[in-house]
Amino acid sequence: MTLGIRYMLLSIVSFSLMHLCVKAIPNIPVTQTILLRSVFSIVFCYIAIKQAKVSVWGNNKTFLILRGLVGMLSLICFFYSIQLLPLGTAVTIGNLVPFFTLFLAFLFLKEKIPSLKWLFFGISFCGVLLIKGLDKEVNTTGIVLGLLAAFFTATAHFVVRKLRDTDDTSVIMFYFPFITIPFMLPFAFMQWKTPDSREWLFLILIGITTHVGQLFLTKAYKHEEVKNISYVYYLGIVLSFVYGITFFGEFIGWKSSVGVGLVILGMVLNMFV
Repeated sequence: MTLGIRYMLLSIVSFSLMHLCVKAIPNIPVTQTILLRSVFSIVFCYIAIKQAKVSVWGNNKTFLILRGLVGMLSLICFFYSIQLLPLGTAVTIGNLVPFFTLFLAFLFLKEKIPSLKWLFFGISFCGVLLIKGLDKEVNTTGIVLGLLAAFFTATAHFVVRKLRDTDDTSVIMFYFPFITIPFMLPFAFMQWKTPDSREWLFLILIGITTHVGQLFLTKAYKHEEVKNISYVYYLGIVLSFVYGITFFGEFIGWKSSVGVGLVILGMVLNMFV
């Protein structure tokens, strides 16, 4: 197992715990959760930058700002989808990232994508449509937000790959909360709900697990090619269903299971092409 894959495994486990914490505090507005999470992250990132003795502003500022913007959009969409959908369903849709990454590589890098990969993407996308088409109880907005989260996450990964040769990991991570905080601040202020002790605990854990996940994610993409580590995402799907069933009693019906099964089938088949 390569160092890049090990980093990705640690990232996925950290993010899965973060998903669990977000699901556990439905009464806290998403904007407030994202703001507080970003405050934790910017402190950690600033400390890391000082230890690395590099400029906080980085070198490739255009792509650093873009990384912050798409990361913020991804987080907003995904956190809302977690609240609107069963945890396992939300994470399954959110993990269509590898397919959107392929699409971006095709669009911007003019990479030739094998026909089978497009076929398997079609299978997964049909699965998403079936989740809603067969199960009327599934929230349409949640599905759309999940797809947007996957697209923005893929874009963020794509940008990180561009930045790996120009900027330090800590600087790349810094721009995420640096861009997010001023955008979220007015919305969080208007919707603010004072957390109780239990909610504060989960908010702190969200900040810690997200930062750890971002750290190992960034390191993974600096040490390994995208195509070689994308399959590790499937561990996150398994963990999300385990958490959903164990902590929230989210036993999804057979109708949604058909769609989820097709999504996972398409992603697994994509590994072998």
